[in-house]
Amino acid sequence: MNFQRIFALARRVIQQVLRDHRTIGLLIFVPMLLLTIGALLFRADPTTFPLGVVNEDEGMSIPLVGSLNIGERIVTALQDSAFFEIVPVTAVDTETKLRDGTVQGVLRLPPDFSAQFLENRQAVLDLRLEGSNPTHSQVIQARVMEAATKALAGLASSGFGLGAQSDTPAELPVSINASYLFAGEEFDTMDFIAPVYIALLAMFFVFLLTCVSFLRERSQGTMERLLATPTTRLEIILGYILGLGLFALVQVSIILFFTIWALKIHYLGSLGLLFLVVALLAFVGVSLGMLASAFARNEFQVVQFIPLLIIPQIFLSGTFWAVDDMPSMLQPLAYLMPLTYANWALRDIMLKGFGLVDIWPNLLALFLYGVATVSVGALTMSREVA
Repeated sequence: MNFQRIFALARRVIQQVLRDHRTIGLLIFVPMLLLTIGALLFRADPTTFPLGVVNEDEGMSIPLVGSLNIGERIVTALQDSAFFEIVPVTAVDTETKLRDGTVQGVLRLPPDFSAQFLENRQAVLDLRLEGSNPTHSQVIQARVMEAATKALAGLASSGFGLGAQSDTPAELPVSINASYLFAGEEFDTMDFIAPVYIALLAMFFVFLLTCVSFLRERSQGTMERLLATPTTRLEIILGYILGLGLFALVQVSIILFFTIWALKIHYLGSLGLLFLVVALLAFVGVSLGMLASAFARNEFQVVQFIPLLIIPQIFLSGTFWAVDDMPSMLQPLAYLMPLTYANWALRDIMLKGFGLVDIWPNLLALFLYGVATVSVGALTMSREVA
């Protein structure tokens, strides 16, 4: 073993990398960018759930004891909770507030709520949930139960005719009658994750396929020969999009149909509309991959573009954090990510059963993003081959 030759080879590799200023920049600044985004997200204030309350409880007047309004006790406990932002709603606009996202749940306390509690020794809470996020639904139910139990904890010893019941919160008779506007109890966490899972995998694999294929065309001289012909840059871009788009459609179709049928994911909307969304996302992935490869000089730089272009979309597109829950300084960036609109569209279709009329703005955003990326790619295409 000749260490001199080993060190000579190592020195040549180091010099080669150091001469590539773009690679050095990607190595240094991309990790710092991703760490900064992650720190801002993980250090954001805890999420509070907007909860609507319809308190119609008329209370009761008990001789020798006084008046009792259990509904007011529960509302006060919810207002004191750090987990909820109480939004006043009426019984009439409950569905509207849930549908437009103003609230994620509505608790209704009927006029005879106090009377029924004293008669049956059971507080049955009527909770209407938006339901598209099963994890949020479970948390809301648990926190409402906790607040109601806390509100009722002192009644056993307050002289309101509760007999010898224990004042231990866990033993108080509180139950929740939950109903859902979207999805339902059969939907689990995987059903909620599946739409963004599909979008993320479709974007990543199509982007990678396009980057490598387009870079190979440039490095082999094919692009230079095409540019020497009367073929325009836009024609070249569109030709490659059609060619690579076929394989991209096959790939996203496999991802979509395997996720739904093999993994048995629940969904409410149209399967054809789901395919339309992932097809538009494939178009965006191909155009974005071609644009990225135009700035890459080798395969190593292509790999470096993955954390620059894909990972920020994972952080900022609502995959793990809802856009509204992000720090305000990051929210504008979320609207620049095509994956954001794909996530919104797929979740609206799969979890809410929305149709084309409801999701067309997201489809338009994806289409315009793809067109803009294709246009920029045509303008930046160089006649020089790396």
